[in-house]
Amino acid sequence: MNSEYVLRMANQIADTFGIYPDREQAVSDLADHINRFWEPRMRASLLKLAGGADDSARLSPLVHEAVARLRPPP
Repeated sequence: MNSEYVLRMANQIADTFGIYPDREQAVSDLADHINRFWEPRMRASLLKLAGGADDSARLSPLVHEAVARLRPPP
C-alpha cells in the first residue's frame, strides 16, 4: 500500500473531523470511520506509519489519537 496515499488520506479525514468542538468525539468518529471504511491493508499501513519515527511526525495529532482505537487487520 502506498504510504503517501494513506498518510494524505488519514490527514484529510482528520481535518474533516477536526472541526468538531468536542475533541473526544472527533477522535472517536475518526477511528470509527477508518475501522468501518478502510480495507485491512490500508489500516495496516496506517498502523505501520504511526509506529515509524519518520512518517509518524507527518500524521496529524488527531490521527495519532485515533490510531490507538483502530482494530488490527486480520
